[in-house]
Amino acid sequence: MRRIIHTTPVNFRADPNLIAAAEAKARREGMSMSELMRAALRREVREAA
Repeated sequence: MRRIIHTTPVNFRADPNLIAAAEAKARREGMSMSELMRAALRREVREAA
């Protein structure tokens, strides 16, 4: 299996309450914020296709 390497950093601004909720969700799901954000972005792009 090929290891996936993410090389493009992405920065954006978000409401502190949204970030706190995302951090809590990531903890509950046992993932990092980066993993949560990548999963959300993949889902959004897939649903838009």
